[in-house]
Amino acid sequence: MPFRPLAIFLATLPALAQTQRPTTGPPEYEALQAHFERAVTSRHDRLFAGITTTAQWEAHKPAARAGLLKMLWHDRKLPSTPPPARITHRSEHRGYRIENIVIESAPGLYSTGNLYLPRTGSPPFPVILYQCGHANKNYYKRHGVWFAQNGIASFVLDNIEMGEAEFTHHGVYSNAWFHWYSRGFSPLAAELLNARRAVDYLASRKDLDPGRIGATGRSGGGMTTFFLAAIDERIRASAPVSGTLSTHQWVKKRLTFAHCDCQYPVNTYGMLYSEAGALIAPRAHLQANADADPGFPMEAFDDLIAKMRGIYSLYGAAGSLLTAITPGGHSDTEAIRVPVYSFFLKEFLGRGPVTTEGPVDLPENEELICYSDGIPVDERLSRIDEELVPVRASVPPTAAQRDQRRKELITTLRSEVFRYFPAQPAPLDPAWEALPDSMGRSARRATFTSLDGLRVKALYSLPANTDPSAKLPVLVVADHRRGIPVWGNEQPLERNAWGNRAVLIVETVDQGSRALERNLRSYADNDPVHHMRRQAMVMGTTLESIQVYELMRAVELVRTLPNADAARVTITGKGEMAVNALYAALLDGRVQRVILQSPTASHRVGPHYLAVLRYTDIPEVAALFRGAISSVGETPRGFPAMRGCETLAVCLQ
Repeated sequence: MPFRPLAIFLATLPALAQTQRPTTGPPEYEALQAHFERAVTSRHDRLFAGITTTAQWEAHKPAARAGLLKMLWHDRKLPSTPPPARITHRSEHRGYRIENIVIESAPGLYSTGNLYLPRTGSPPFPVILYQCGHANKNYYKRHGVWFAQNGIASFVLDNIEMGEAEFTHHGVYSNAWFHWYSRGFSPLAAELLNARRAVDYLASRKDLDPGRIGATGRSGGGMTTFFLAAIDERIRASAPVSGTLSTHQWVKKRLTFAHCDCQYPVNTYGMLYSEAGALIAPRAHLQANADADPGFPMEAFDDLIAKMRGIYSLYGAAGSLLTAITPGGHSDTEAIRVPVYSFFLKEFLGRGPVTTEGPVDLPENEELICYSDGIPVDERLSRIDEELVPVRASVPPTAAQRDQRRKELITTLRSEVFRYFPAQPAPLDPAWEALPDSMGRSARRATFTSLDGLRVKALYSLPANTDPSAKLPVLVVADHRRGIPVWGNEQPLERNAWGNRAVLIVETVDQGSRALERNLRSYADNDPVHHMRRQAMVMGTTLESIQVYELMRAVELVRTLPNADAARVTITGKGEMAVNALYAALLDGRVQRVILQSPTASHRVGPHYLAVLRYTDIPEVAALFRGAISSVGETPRGFPAMRGCETLAVCLQ
């Protein structure tokens, strides 16, 4: 049964900073949104299909958890010993005492927290890891004090964004650092590393009971609690507060704008929150939410609980999954704290529920400082996005290694980076519209299906008066323009470079007339297109990855055309679209030649594919085409030697 505590409204901070919902966009934007909604609904409906017994779930669970750990970079073995920890200050209070602790989670990565210990009762005490949301440990000290005054130790752990040392949760959200996606970096990974190492430390203390470790937190701390319980079975009882929802409703309600980058791992496996939550079963778990929270609406909360409850029921443990719904918005009120207190009293001390918080003797903030002598000079938190996640050195293979490396990389890219590509492609279903001849070429407009509900736009042209039986070499041009649709490329004279070729100019998603916004404008963090790019990551892809897939579909289409020679296909693009063309050729496997026009140097710049830097970078992929690749314009340093041409026409000769 859900808790229904008395509502007590307290004005608290921080509430959600983002409350204005984005409006609907132009047709291409809405088509992409509709595609994602259909995809997430299908995934949600099929989740746990065929799992009807505990044994079936237990067989599935290791792979699901392994995938989650890999996305968080926690598949690397953590040390088997507790982390170095330093107590920098102790203080005594009525009913409890505090130890200010600095933990070295990894070499040079320090976390700060306050351990609240009961002054009465017999150790070892049960202990709760309290993970702070978007505020520091001073803001959440009430929680630590209450638990300690009531016989449960509590370690209130700073988050990395607002602790004594700081690193942003909003790199993509506020700064458009989409290279985080290419690296596979999420602040959630760093938060969970600190949390797991904090558990290692707490479990090693003689005065704490390693068999009674719990976790809770609100907002971002609620989400971290949710994931910590999913990956670490030492968490006997967990209670995320105002921090969880279903991925299904996240997408349908367009909630990406409301949430920062700490809410999800870089989701290469397309995992739903519901599947992550199911990993907690059958352990005791309370999910608390407010009924008018704009970032965590009740429909999304209920959606998540319903899916999780199905797995809990397999264990006969439906009663171990509890909910607490309180009136109000996104605030740390007494009403939402009380059911959490009651939950842990029952689980750890066997005591009955409380109905009010009662008096709490709060310490002064100055007593909670851990870095009494300043931040360590060897700290790495300020560059954790570069140092937590190692990238693969992009070393061009030797001639002897090339074929084997190519096979290995294609397999890896399909299984780890481009998993969103469907196993069974939709029919191309092309539609054609004839155009008048122009500048010596006969042209037709085309549209065709890439992913469900997405129609690629293209322009196909042949030299005028081409013999119907002729088989011409093909040039596929990845259009790099946005929002300025004209016939052909932006320089009409480039048509003179095509010669006696069939040419297909392809407008992939967010390019050319398929731009997701009507008027190009400067970046702002409330831009709907910006958040569409973030939502794509939640779905397990990026817009650039979809562009790669649409180019692959374009190559597939052109091979079906009567005047196109399927064995002589060249693909080209400029800037980031040159790199998308490169990957399309690699994954297609039959493209004869690639022409790069001023490509980007690294996925650190773009285009961005999920976690691609874990496996390769652009120079290595270019090296796999040695002898079948050439360049126009600037070739970045580090690229393999290749034929350089002054113009596209020269490269096509």
